[in-house]
Amino acid sequence: MVIDELRRRLTEECASLAVAREVLPLWTDRGLADYSCTLHSAGVTYWTSLGQRLGYQAFVEMPPPLRGAYAHVGLDVRSDSAWYSRDSVRPSVLVEFERYAGAIDEGKLMAKVSNLLLAHHRWEQAAGALVLAYWTKSVATLPDHRAMKERVRSGFETAAKERVAGSSSCRLLIFQTVLRQTADGTWRLWQMIERGTE
Repeated sequence: MVIDELRRRLTEECASLAVAREVLPLWTDRGLADYSCTLHSAGVTYWTSLGQRLGYQAFVEMPPPLRGAYAHVGLDVRSDSAWYSRDSVRPSVLVEFERYAGAIDEGKLMAKVSNLLLAHHRWEQAAGALVLAYWTKSVATLPDHRAMKERVRSGFETAAKERVAGSSSCRLLIFQTVLRQTADGTWRLWQMIERGTE
């Protein structure tokens, strides 16, 4: 599936949340409590289910092989969800799902973008799409989407001062998952918005 078709189908899901409502009605209709990794677990389940509904073989917590120039650069790298086309042994889409509660979490999101890029390199640049999906409750400001896209294009330096090159063979798609609090204090998946297109 080419990147434009993938983006079109993800845009449809943003508008309807049809897959979310079908596979996770507990999250979309009733809500989940925010403790430990509950909401992260729900989000990873959602993105993996979404990949499967779009025709991919989608796996949770998939580590890339230690291959290529970046095999031993950086720390442990795992994608929250990795989507393989039916005829491939390498993923076409890599997904990270992370909380964003404001500027304090900006560094965490950039680290997730770095993980996506490093995984992309270790998978021999097979992934055409890297997806960063961040979830919010109520935030007044959004993260710097341009800086995230620039990191994919230009690369980054690890904490150990190792240089990781950028890539022009993939595209970063960014989605904000908006949660809304229910009367009983749980959190419902309410809306998904594509970001970083400006």
